Amino acid sequence: MATLTAKLTLTSTSATTDILELALADVLTISNPAVSLGRMSVPTGGPVNFLTTSNNNVTYIYVKNIDITNTITIKTDAEVSIATLAPGEFMFLPLKEAVGLEAQASGAACVAEYGYWTKS
Repeated sequence: MATLTAKLTLTSTSATTDILELALADVLTISNPAVSLGRMSVPTGGPVNFLTTSNNNVTYIYVKNIDITNTITIKTDAEVSIATLAPGEFMFLPLKEAVGLEAQASGAACVAEYGYWTKS
């Protein structure tokens, strides 16, 4: 077994009337299958899969839209849209077991950077 350290930091002095300072970290225990980092072409005509429903465990997944113009819609394999990533935006999600994840571009084909790690 291996570990993966996930960190989230949110800061702002202008988002609310109070100063926002949130810093969280967790050490996740992971195993195979895993993809450390990869890139995938995301088309406009139909979705492309990052993960299929055959994943039997929770899978931590990272996706970043590295396109400079177009957006990427993130969906479950059941075609339920769960996120829209504008250029440069990213997400990190603990995806429920037996749920697939796919992406489809809007405007023109995009490239997404991604990685996933299976929870032990």
